[in-house]
Amino acid sequence: MSEVENILQFYFMSNKLKNTLRTGWKYWSVEGVRVESIAEHIYGTLMLAVSICAHTTLEIDIERVALMLALHETEEILIGDITIYDGERYETKKEQGHKAVCALFNDSKKDLFLEVIDEFEKGETKEAKFAYMCDKLEADLQAFLYKDHFNLENANKTCLENGDILAMMDKGFRRPDQFFLQNDKEKFEGIFRKIADYLQELED
Repeated sequence: MSEVENILQFYFMSNKLKNTLRTGWKYWSVEGVRVESIAEHIYGTLMLAVSICAHTTLEIDIERVALMLALHETEEILIGDITIYDGERYETKKEQGHKAVCALFNDSKKDLFLEVIDEFEKGETKEAKFAYMCDKLEADLQAFLYKDHFNLENANKTCLENGDILAMMDKGFRRPDQFFLQNDKEKFEGIFRKIADYLQELED
């Protein structure tokens, strides 16, 4: 396959993410609005990273972060959006994802892209931690934007029967946007924690 064909093949395959909806919102039964696609989530993480970088004095390699965020959902081109509520599929997600990425990148940059995705998944560098928190916080922010559109009566029972969700409901939390934020809050540091605290005040 020629250089041009490789470029177009990956681009056209990536376009699939524009039309693949984020599974979690379907499970939680978001109604009355158009639910975001995987591509829109990727865009959201990128813009959140840019916004935080622009309005703080954090020293971060934003180009490395942007590459991680652009690539972190690449596997979903082939395996789809797999959530913690997908049972056995979720248990093998990492293995499926690695195979998918290897299949998608077959040119001279393959090792670089695999290295970047592996860095993101390990979460050891400051850029990987930053990107990971962008990924989590963006979902929490999106849940906040959907807060008036959840219908728990139509939500997937697997979500509502999850132990962590039941524990949060016992503490008085009732909306999925609250579940999302409470589940992720302890994962945040620095400005991410400040944003999460502010978001909680808006929810209350």
